[in-house]
Amino acid sequence: MRKRTSNPRKSDLQKRTEALDWESLRTVLAVSRAKSLAGAARTLELRHSTVFRRIEDMERRVGQPLFDRHRGGWTANELGEAAARAAEAMEQAALEAERHVLGADARLAGVVRVATSELLGGYLITRLMPAFLEEHPAMEVELDISNRSLDLTRREADLAVRATLDPPETLVGRKVATLRYAVYASPSLLPRGKAPDLETLPWVGFDERLAYLGIAQWFARVLPGVRPRLRMDSLAAMLRGAVSGIGAVVLPTFAASQQEGLVRITDVIPDVYTDLWLLTHPDLRRNARVRAMSDHLAAGIPREMEAILEKGACCSRFAACPVERRRGKRASPLD
Repeated sequence: MRKRTSNPRKSDLQKRTEALDWESLRTVLAVSRAKSLAGAARTLELRHSTVFRRIEDMERRVGQPLFDRHRGGWTANELGEAAARAAEAMEQAALEAERHVLGADARLAGVVRVATSELLGGYLITRLMPAFLEEHPAMEVELDISNRSLDLTRREADLAVRATLDPPETLVGRKVATLRYAVYASPSLLPRGKAPDLETLPWVGFDERLAYLGIAQWFARVLPGVRPRLRMDSLAAMLRGAVSGIGAVVLPTFAASQQEGLVRITDVIPDVYTDLWLLTHPDLRRNARVRAMSDHLAAGIPREMEAILEKGACCSRFAACPVERRRGKRASPLD
């Protein structure tokens, strides 16, 4: 029987790296990023007390504090920043390995994660899911509905459906549609027998966090004297505000055209549009699940948008929009 011999070198290495286990390092990284225990706890999906205990334990093992505690939060000191950089390098290496492994996955089974916005998810993507799930019975879909842009490099999603004129150069994808906009309002706000005056209508406007949008800039340029009494940072919430009769709203036609209780009171606004892109990380473009979902959306989105604009609940009401008719033609509020 071979006698086991100890390996002093290995034992020494284990002792020197004992305080740098991954769970401790990722906790340091999360606190460094969030600058608070509460924010790190939400990111890691842990209890506040667990995050605190991990930081305290690691500081005890290294013999020095990693963070400066103050009323505004937790700020990593020089040692804490070094630990956070090491954790970030480990995180990137793990994510890269995961992407390479998943990129070679040829199975049409398992989960595909799709990130998109509230309006795109609720009024477009979900319409395409029944056919996809029927065609791929071994697959599951997770829709991450959020107005923030998820980081595909960190595998927060496999595929993103984004409205943008400037897709990130670090991602690969294809343009599948162009989104157009018009003004919509509840019939209760519109005068009978004459064209609505956009400047005298009540409005639901854009919060400053949406000021970068082309439609927000169009509104500020065309209606500079209008001050909306209600402003929001969510197009989905603005749509619901319009349905409630709070005010007129500039909305994407694919969503508003489906909404009962609205009428379109302008033509499609010229020169205001954004493109719709399907985007993924280059390492995942050959993944079978990502490819199947991307192909399905690329084929289905243009077809679905055309059907919505032709048959949506709001479209049939457009002919009855209470605007003035002259010589058999409806006057445009933009004239």
